[in-house]
Amino acid sequence: MIIKYKKYITIITTIFILIHPAYSSENNQLKCKGIHWLNQKALYIEWTIKKGIPKFTISFKIKNNVELAKFSIRKGNAGTIIGIGGWDKKTGEKNSLSIRYSILTKIFKMKSRYTNLRIEGKCKGILKL
Repeated sequence: MIIKYKKYITIITTIFILIHPAYSSENNQLKCKGIHWLNQKALYIEWTIKKGIPKFTISFKIKNNVELAKFSIRKGNAGTIIGIGGWDKKTGEKNSLSIRYSILTKIFKMKSRYTNLRIEGKCKGILKL
């Protein structure tokens, strides 16, 4: 009788494992969609935020180009994440970009200090510091 219950338990646990895939705790990235404003023009863009060592990397897909930015990020007040950084290939504008991300509403905002560039959008995923 006990052998029958062990068989049922092993069958149920294997079915449960097959139905629910395991998620890695290292999958630490955000996928975002939003609008890119520059020089009175608005474009739809997508970007991903990945945790790197020592800085976070954001890859923006603008039209057919991919631009990379690196940020130093810290926690702010009321469930926000604040960051300062710049474009990866630009040499003169190392700290020209600032970001703000709300963990509760999942809204991402980025501004440039030297140009009128703004990026705003909504994100999905988990970002752990």
